[in-house]
Amino acid sequence: MAKQIQWKQTHGFTLVELLVVIAIIGVMVGLLLPAVQAAREAARRMQCSNNLKQIGLATHNFSDTYGYLVPAFIGDNSESDSLNSWPTWGAKLLPFIEQANVLDLWDQKRLIGQQPAAAYQTKIAAYVCPSRPEPVLSINDFQVADGTKPGGALSDYAANFGTHAAFTDSDGAIIPARQIKITVDSVGPLLEAFGGATRFADIIDGTSNTAMFGEKSIRPNSLRGKNEDRSVYSQLRNTQRRMLGISFRNSDRRPLLPPNNQSIPFANNSFGGPHPGITNFVFVDGSVHGVSNTTDILVLTAIATRAGNEIVQLD
Repeated sequence: MAKQIQWKQTHGFTLVELLVVIAIIGVMVGLLLPAVQAAREAARRMQCSNNLKQIGLATHNFSDTYGYLVPAFIGDNSESDSLNSWPTWGAKLLPFIEQANVLDLWDQKRLIGQQPAAAYQTKIAAYVCPSRPEPVLSINDFQVADGTKPGGALSDYAANFGTHAAFTDSDGAIIPARQIKITVDSVGPLLEAFGGATRFADIIDGTSNTAMFGEKSIRPNSLRGKNEDRSVYSQLRNTQRRMLGISFRNSDRRPLLPPNNQSIPFANNSFGGPHPGITNFVFVDGSVHGVSNTTDILVLTAIATRAGNEIVQLD
């Protein structure tokens, strides 16, 4: 008897069906990718806010210890050829953000160029916004004893000088302190005394209405470590301070700037972060706000000044 063989017919994907499935997957990925990117940016923005919260709390603890708000820097607005500075706000807040071991490397009576490299080159995580490129050491910055310029650590945050850089007449919350007494020994100058920083009592407009530190505008071509993005310890003043609103001296206008700010006026000394549509600030009361980049210039002027008697209403 002949054996009968039966073939079982199976059905696979046709080429058209396979292409349809691939197209559907592509559409789904295209729909999900912006959501994933938005979630990641939201997480980075939250970390940035936490950094500013730490800086704000550190400033409060500094004031509790010394009786005044941390100075933006010590000395006038001038910049020497060596860009050597006394310890800036970035150094003086270190023990209050759990970085006392770094400040212990500093001799706070000495200029930055006379400090050991680990003092000024250690990256401080609380000073770096995760939405910006990974920081590097600053380029063509302050000069050390052997004549070289090794570079120092960066910061994405700057002190609120107010509406104009006017040395100790600046109208913001965090301004410079005067160098009162300087002596000289065989190594170099020694800062023996300084004074003139602001106190909480000077914030007449209210601590909840006055910005203290914020995200600094950095031109894309300056990222990373160049020009206004140089070390937070440098004597290049635009690395430590920013201005906002309408200047009380010459009526210059500084709105909040977007990330693509290469050719915008005052882009190297204004506030503005890498986040879409907002710039993060910590106010004098320690609260953190994401201020819309479209905020009216008069409102920005109000939050920039410490004693302007303006009325502030943020969105």
